[in-house]
Amino acid sequence: MDGKQMLQKYVVVEGHRDVYEQLYRTSIGEKSPIRDGIAPRLIRDGINLCVYAISGDSYSHSQNTGRYLETALDQIDQFLEEAPRSEGMIQMVKTRSDLPDRVEPGTVKFLLHFEGCMPLHGSIHNLRNFYRLGLRSLQPVWNFRNELGDGVWENRTGGGLTNFGVEVIKEANRLGMVVDLSHMNREGFFQSLEVATAPLLVSHANACGMLDNPRNLADDQIKAIVAHGGLVGILALPERVKKGGADIEDLLKHMDYMINLVGIEHLALGMDFVKYDGPRTLKDRHHPLHKDPLIKGFEEIEDLPNLIDGLQKHGYKEAEIALILGGNYLRVLKTILPEQSVI
Repeated sequence: MDGKQMLQKYVVVEGHRDVYEQLYRTSIGEKSPIRDGIAPRLIRDGINLCVYAISGDSYSHSQNTGRYLETALDQIDQFLEEAPRSEGMIQMVKTRSDLPDRVEPGTVKFLLHFEGCMPLHGSIHNLRNFYRLGLRSLQPVWNFRNELGDGVWENRTGGGLTNFGVEVIKEANRLGMVVDLSHMNREGFFQSLEVATAPLLVSHANACGMLDNPRNLADDQIKAIVAHGGLVGILALPERVKKGGADIEDLLKHMDYMINLVGIEHLALGMDFVKYDGPRTLKDRHHPLHKDPLIKGFEEIEDLPNLIDGLQKHGYKEAEIALILGGNYLRVLKTILPEQSVI
């Protein structure tokens, strides 16, 4: 069975996609960018569930304003306005029963995520209110320091979780929200595992054993996530795969490495594609006039058949590939999300 056929047969979970394309399309005058552009492409290319970073800590997440709470509300409102106008094409995941158990043609489900908790403004009340609006996943931090702890670009400090960071993780666990340790520095990473009462995951990262990089995970971190019942999603940005540019074969080697380390049941697709994001701000260390670096052969979701074909060439069987595509992610989400909305 080739890659395109497998995409039609098995549920595929995209573990991390940013809101930047939505913001860019809105900025150039599109009225319904998710309904008219993003969702149809996800469906066309085989995505059944998308973990969607509707806001977060990067300056770009705040529409380049620094008003994180207000813009998060704007972006969630746009999603909630567009979804009902999509005639069932766009659906939101709030509970376990909302998760897809099979491929549903013409539909894509979104699990709303914060890539960093600056929008909370240090308030646990805001966390609960975002939950009421449909937020079901969060990263305590992004690359920098916020009110919850330190990101990977703050490693010099040796700082970890704050008291508020501990409070957010515990409340997220109580509510049935995913806690994602992507971008968290080493100290905060292990402190999060100590205080959590539910499985944690890392939605988009690769292996330091293949490339020593602040955004990648050391072997003991990968093993710790797995021991806690979680998983790791691969990251499809070349600077996290190999120095001096990367192709799909280099990414497959990261996948082999992690599978050999902890087993195929704990690897998923995080990806974090940037091809259609539009310009980003220099405050995020992205040059808005430079072309984004892309992995040769795996630039966006339309290239998923290439990844599947590569996994087959590396000796993985159909059932194993199905776990990577979405089976593992669905299994873990079923252990975290609530059976029904808590509040």
